[in-house]
Amino acid sequence: MNTTLNVDELVAGAKSDRNRAVDFYKAAAMVAVAFGHWMAIAVFKDDDGSIVAKNALEFDYSLAWVTWALQVMPLFFLAGGFSSAVSLDSHNRKGGRPQDWVANRLRRMMIPTMVLGYFWIVVLSVGQAVGVGEIAFLGAAAGAIPLWFLANYTIDTAIAPITLPIFRKNPLLFFLGIGTAFTLFEVAGWLGIPLIHGINWVIGWLIFQILGFAWKDGLLPSPKHLLWLSPVLWAVTYGVVKVGPWRASMVNDGQATFNPTHPPSIALMLFGLAYCSTAVLLAPAINKWLARSASSFKVVAVLGGVGMSVYLWHFTAAVLAGVGLLFVDGLPTAPVGSADWWIQKMPLIGLSFVVLLVMLSLVKRFEVAGLLAPKAPYRGSMVRVLIASAILSTGVKLWTGGSQWKLIAGLAITTLIWHFDLKAPAPSEEISSDDAEANTSGSAATAPTTR
Repeated sequence: MNTTLNVDELVAGAKSDRNRAVDFYKAAAMVAVAFGHWMAIAVFKDDDGSIVAKNALEFDYSLAWVTWALQVMPLFFLAGGFSSAVSLDSHNRKGGRPQDWVANRLRRMMIPTMVLGYFWIVVLSVGQAVGVGEIAFLGAAAGAIPLWFLANYTIDTAIAPITLPIFRKNPLLFFLGIGTAFTLFEVAGWLGIPLIHGINWVIGWLIFQILGFAWKDGLLPSPKHLLWLSPVLWAVTYGVVKVGPWRASMVNDGQATFNPTHPPSIALMLFGLAYCSTAVLLAPAINKWLARSASSFKVVAVLGGVGMSVYLWHFTAAVLAGVGLLFVDGLPTAPVGSADWWIQKMPLIGLSFVVLLVMLSLVKRFEVAGLLAPKAPYRGSMVRVLIASAILSTGVKLWTGGSQWKLIAGLAITTLIWHFDLKAPAPSEEISSDDAEANTSGSAATAPTTR
């Protein structure tokens, strides 16, 4: 299988109506997540000599406002919704089956994900065999922290062939309905009603995907209106976290009674709407810049070709970097959040970057192979792929659960559903062409960075 991404050809072949801002936002989001997590890690030895690894917000909550710049998941779901709408339209024009589209999109995501899974399965097995199983588990649990996103993205991708046509029948009614449902489930959380509030794990991120559909269809407010709407949304969000029950942090800090992100809250939805409206407002300028500068668009294309690998491996890189610094007594000792702490933390951030580069050199070919692989038909019906997606989402969610049994169960479920259902058939079986995967406003074009 070809694992070489010819970036020059892809950049040169991008059509004039391609929405390059979508590519830019996806690539930038993955980089921002990695950098944000590296900044948030607080790892040190306590007075007893034990290793402590926590979120810096647990020690210095004044850092919460930094999350307003680095919480980019609403932006990623917005861009993902745009890409999915373009991809589905292309697929449907060719008469493709919806289950084939879902399976092929999930395969592109899961090929690099399974490489990470295999890595940690080996580490856990070897660690158990040589008597350091507990340390191996702690590393595996930390490496799995970013994967919560995949659990949600799996569901939103699986139901896209259903939600897109429903949305297009009556966009306003759809938004009102889904927004009302989200609010009711949020209220259920306030009232302490069990389980129901958790539905917003799906609905909350789905709303941003639907915004991506609306962006693709030209249904969002014009730049003139966004120019005043965006600052209003930012102001409302600021007011809500000041007077409401939510904390200012837009990431999970593990201490909030009303958590802003687990599941998504009204505060996060307002924040995400402000972030997305700003992104759409800036998109025309970004498009012009990337259309004029082939070199800049090439950087975006390169990042797009390894973006998922950056996302998947950046925490594992930080784990390995932390272990390395532990052996040379290089972990920070100053109080978390202090100027000295930031200075002492620079080696951890720098070494994490170096380790990530080494990892990317080893694993990027798997992501590229997934991007370039021919589209293969799914073996079953749409109902079957929806069930498989739900099981996969559950497996990934367990994988990130933190406890040992959840991690092992999650890895097992994810691996089994991948191998026995979602993985593409052997090359000798029938292969069908899917879509050109383009981020254009109309016809398809080659797309190196769409996911």
